[in-house]
Amino acid sequence: MKKVFMIVLIFVCALGWPALGGEWTLEGFLGTAWNLPTPLTIVQNGYPDIALTARYKEHTFEGFPYYALRVSRWSKNRAWELDFVHHKIYLDNPPSDVQNFSISDGYNLLMVNRAWETKKFIWRVGAGVIITHPESTVRDKVFDESKGMFGQGYYVSGPTIQGAVGKRLDLWKGLYVTIEGKLTASFARVSIVEGHADASNVAFHILVGLGYRMR
Repeated sequence: MKKVFMIVLIFVCALGWPALGGEWTLEGFLGTAWNLPTPLTIVQNGYPDIALTARYKEHTFEGFPYYALRVSRWSKNRAWELDFVHHKIYLDNPPSDVQNFSISDGYNLLMVNRAWETKKFIWRVGAGVIITHPESTVRDKVFDESKGMFGQGYYVSGPTIQGAVGKRLDLWKGLYVTIEGKLTASFARVSIVEGHADASNVAFHILVGLGYRMR
């Protein structure tokens, strides 16, 4: 619940920014992602390191679904944006010593983007941080999810970058449909019992959403 409150607070505050001028857009999306195989290293005190090429599933609609939110300030055909993506990863090929490894209540990507609009598409590049909620059981040791920010198991865990291309389809009086594809690359170091895991992620995302343009 506190996570949802934080997200809403960020974007409610952003709604006050139109006083700064320019054209503003607010967008909400549903979507999914396809994760490329990437290195995963698990370091636990007193044991050999575990290193593998991780294959992750998304489980888009399991638990809280994949979604994204974005607020943008446009000047002519360029914009600065605040972008939040609730991404999720579940390890699909765990070795025998790993009973569970997932970052499913959020491998969350919080980014600042630069966007520019051409005749047909909107292009974006962005960078920011990953806010994770790690869940793991390694060698039968279950990670405590009640620590981290607000005692809710959230941590700022590393950097992320993205590139994206999208298109708007106008509906009515500032309301529009938006379709977007993006590529993200991220590196997160998350805690486990008596150690940590280095979990990089590269993913292709497809998103469909609604937006509203405020002039």
